[in-house]
Amino acid sequence: MKPYILTGLAWAAAMVAVSCGIVIYASGLLPESNQIPLHFGADGMPDRFGNKSDALMVLWLLPCVTAAVSAIMAIAPFLDPRKQNLAVGRKAYVVTWISVTTLMTLVTAGVAFGMVKGAGQPFNTSGMVRWIIAGAAVLFIVMGNYLPKTRSSFIFGVRTPWTLSSDIAWEKTHRLAGPLFMIAGVLGLIGAFVFSGIFLALQLTALILSVVLILFVYSYFAWRSADDRDDGTSLTV
Repeated sequence: MKPYILTGLAWAAAMVAVSCGIVIYASGLLPESNQIPLHFGADGMPDRFGNKSDALMVLWLLPCVTAAVSAIMAIAPFLDPRKQNLAVGRKAYVVTWISVTTLMTLVTAGVAFGMVKGAGQPFNTSGMVRWIIAGAAVLFIVMGNYLPKTRSSFIFGVRTPWTLSSDIAWEKTHRLAGPLFMIAGVLGLIGAFVFSGIFLALQLTALILSVVLILFVYSYFAWRSADDRDDGTSLTV
């Protein structure tokens, strides 16, 4: 197994272990109540409640999702027809893997904290949501730093019909993706502490959709002007 995959798996295993520890700790603090918050609205207030069993089911689902995502990221490189290209950009892949599992662990901690604090009493989680949104924004900044260094791959990067059929289009698109991701991340980070209510999540969603749309359209025009647009082999390892 490739060293970069082992690195990702080791970090993911640590994050899953931390998440499980958080759930076990929270389970000892949750009361036997039917008023444990299970879902929070855009205003940060709980809008759905359940008992302790319901809460534990939700909490244990989170480290399971983290483990599942990590398993997919560990297996995917072996399925990529351009696995050699992915190996060239392995640092970007591992950093993204580490960042995603770390963020999911923070989400687990935030949800557990919200359940414990909100059991049977009014509790606003908007402060917790701000930090989760900020974490997602930092993830975008990190990805923006590494995206320009990636090579054509079916499982990682900005994958459109045009970037996958032309390595020149891939390279041009990812050169643009880097600064766009970083700008979106910085704006999202600022917005996490400026906006409130439903606009807290909407501002980051709007930024992400804008970046996706720009890159999708740009990749087409990059492909139209690319010399290798028919076979996409000039830069492939």
